[in-house]
Amino acid sequence: MFIKFISLLADFSILIPFLIFIIRGADILLIANKIILGYISLMLLRNIITSIMAEFSVYNIYLYNWHNLINFTLITLLYYYVLQKRNFKLIAFVFIFIATLIPFLDYQSLFDTKTIYFNRFSYNISGCLAIILILLFFYELIQNLQVPELKSFPLFWFSAGVLFYYSGTVFSYLFIKDTFNNLEARNQYWLIDSLLSIVLSIFLSLTVWYMKPIKPLK
Repeated sequence: MFIKFISLLADFSILIPFLIFIIRGADILLIANKIILGYISLMLLRNIITSIMAEFSVYNIYLYNWHNLINFTLITLLYYYVLQKRNFKLIAFVFIFIATLIPFLDYQSLFDTKTIYFNRFSYNISGCLAIILILLFFYELIQNLQVPELKSFPLFWFSAGVLFYYSGTVFSYLFIKDTFNNLEARNQYWLIDSLLSIVLSIFLSLTVWYMKPIKPLK
């Protein structure tokens, strides 16, 4: 019961950054902001649809697999745009194709609407790629020192939140996936995932909060 409550809370905590965007507004002219808002919107849409499907006992794992494919592609695309060093941009460019194509090595998990298995490659491989890109971004951020105040920099909050979330879920997934037949181990993983999802939503809320709204023309 407790795990189900935390899971429900995690699913709908993504409403917070979305509502902040609706109420406060944001500068959607920047490509990075558009990609981040797309990331948030897709997560909200996934949570709503899969929650409804779960209530009616309809298979929904394949939707999680497609969501992972699209969201990891968005993340790699984001860092391709924001990274400045040529070598780093080249790495991000290669990662875009890997994150997009690697899930199709387990194509049944994408096209079998009754699958009960998560994609064998998407989350662990693409998650590690995302972590690498975020670390490159932080390295470049520290090296260049072009941001006067990190706490008001949206990409700092987004990167910190995503790094925290994927570092916690990807490595716990790799550690525990061989024991998924063990109900206790599986429940522990989903509890970790849910708690980290709530933390991610908080970081995403700060991300949207610091996106400068466009001032109306006088």
